[in-house]
Amino acid sequence: MAEYLSVGMKLHAMYGADGEFYPAEVASLSTSAKKKKTPVKVHYIGYETTDDAWVSLDMLKCKALPKDKKAAPAPAKATKGTKAAAAPKAKAKAKAKAKAKPEMDYSGLTKGMRLQAEADGKYWAAEVVVVSKKKKDTPVKVTFIGYDKQYDEWLGADRLRSKAIMPKSKEGSKAAFGAVMPQAAKKLLLVKPKVKAPLDPGFSPLILAKQKYLEAAKECKDKLTWALPRADGCGRYSLPVFADGTREARASAYLAGILIQEMIWQRSAGSLILHGPPKICKFIEKCYSAGGAYEFEVMSMPKVCGTPDKPFEVKIVENESDVPEAKDTPQVCGKDANGCRLAFDLGKSDIKTVAVKDNEVVYSKETEWDVTNADPQYHYDAILAALKLAKDTLPKVDAIGGSATGTVSALNEATWCDIFPNVPPDVYKAKVVDIFIRLGKEIAGDVPLKVINDGEVTALAAVQKIKAGNVMGISMGSSEGAGYANADGNLMGWISELCYCRIDLNPKAPTDPWSKGAHRGLSHMYLGQRGTTKLAAKGGVEVPANYKYPHTDMCTIKHENHAQCLKLIQEAMKGDKADEVKKIYETVGTYLGYALAGYCEFYKIDHVMILGRVSKGKGGDIMLDQAKKVLEEEFPQFAHIKFHTADDHFKAVGQCIAAAALPELK
Repeated sequence: MAEYLSVGMKLHAMYGADGEFYPAEVASLSTSAKKKKTPVKVHYIGYETTDDAWVSLDMLKCKALPKDKKAAPAPAKATKGTKAAAAPKAKAKAKAKAKAKPEMDYSGLTKGMRLQAEADGKYWAAEVVVVSKKKKDTPVKVTFIGYDKQYDEWLGADRLRSKAIMPKSKEGSKAAFGAVMPQAAKKLLLVKPKVKAPLDPGFSPLILAKQKYLEAAKECKDKLTWALPRADGCGRYSLPVFADGTREARASAYLAGILIQEMIWQRSAGSLILHGPPKICKFIEKCYSAGGAYEFEVMSMPKVCGTPDKPFEVKIVENESDVPEAKDTPQVCGKDANGCRLAFDLGKSDIKTVAVKDNEVVYSKETEWDVTNADPQYHYDAILAALKLAKDTLPKVDAIGGSATGTVSALNEATWCDIFPNVPPDVYKAKVVDIFIRLGKEIAGDVPLKVINDGEVTALAAVQKIKAGNVMGISMGSSEGAGYANADGNLMGWISELCYCRIDLNPKAPTDPWSKGAHRGLSHMYLGQRGTTKLAAKGGVEVPANYKYPHTDMCTIKHENHAQCLKLIQEAMKGDKADEVKKIYETVGTYLGYALAGYCEFYKIDHVMILGRVSKGKGGDIMLDQAKKVLEEEFPQFAHIKFHTADDHFKAVGQCIAAAALPELK
């Protein structure tokens, strides 16, 4: 009956992942024997071409097709202990595949989810009733849409079609609860940017997803409100949500999980308090628990907050008045590097140390190191040796200032610093938490000591250079380092670990080694050197085979290969392939522009200081021009933001002087 159709014809086609019909158009028709059962290729309107599918006539709704093509018998009820009859060929294929049948993971399925279920050799639109952990071979009970409950069946993966059902990994781990993007979320949240990322056509910015969602939900009467309390403050937010039980509510819950994650890494949190529709709240609660999509955050936050023995908790409250109000505690830091001071900056690639006398740098040195070493004594000895060399250039030491990636408490404790990624938790607690305090005492006794996050130092240094406030500093080095100073030039008391925030909602976005594959689309893989190196081969740069992403050598937490690959990219920008290579920087610039627009919802930004090895050279200029283009064309309300780059003086001493000035002399 495919002869009744033509290419370009509009119709409705069933999407195999959820059994629902969507607007589509005929993309291709086949008369091949191989396509006898699925002769029509359709394109789902508003979705990527990667979702195009070959479908059977039973999966189409079109007035051009004869009505009798829809006439099909009700799914046969299998008798107890047997499966519904299947075609001989299907049986033969099933038997051939039985030997290599993988163990399946059903954790992505939820009650009410649409899928396709097989009966009498055909697949029918169905809905999940319940998923049982006790029924190994047939754990999913489904009801066939449009038929009585007497036809409900318990089925296994061999008779179900859904992208939410996946083979378990070789290690046997299950997909985290809430990690799979539901179809309703794809429809509401995946948005193509106006300014394209040349080498990343699937890039789907979070900021555009939020805008599209809020427009769609503007008439919603329900809302989800949450609070994220921390020691010196609290984050609070409300999101309009679709009514519990609707398909769109799944998109609401999915987006809420991402926005909570975003706020957690902006400010930190010891717990999560929720108020809103019960089913959405329960979904979020499960996501933020062991086995949930945000287990990484649940396990990380106690360490980030300096309370490793106090588990992260989720609480659902009945009254919105029980949700704590927002609160911030701005931090005032020293800005005068008077006297004789030492300063250090601990990055993932090197240790930078300086000696400062009355705001003038008298010594500076960079020392490479391997942060992946599992013995914290290695870190201690390396920092100590570097500081001793700096100390020898001063007549005395009046104070010590420092910065490090990760979070540092007000008491200079390394509560959660990712320059110790492989140190076991018990060893971290015993030998890393007080490492800065011990170093300070060994170098100079009881002189004033102040250590903060490296991104915060960047922001403070930028304030001194620009002579203005509302400054965000972004370091695009091994990863994204960020910090923010308000209108008064003070810190907000936030951790601003924006490298752990999601900026890309593409379901096929890359994972990262920091979260150990728990998330996709985190800034780690976009606004640091990995943002460029993952695009190197696509951009025409000739690199060794093991530098081509996603080679396993490029998917570890080590940075050496990425640093060398970036050098090859920068060198290629000087050659005859520059016009092709520049697309790498245009792509990263697109990432940066949309990320900044997202940051502006929570940070009032008038100035951005960009530094780090990714921003060096002509490629860095191209990147910033592209970021400006994004703001001008897609977000004119943020076009006033001024971009600043770090000159040699700033890179060499600006941040160091700012770090040295942190402690106030007694």
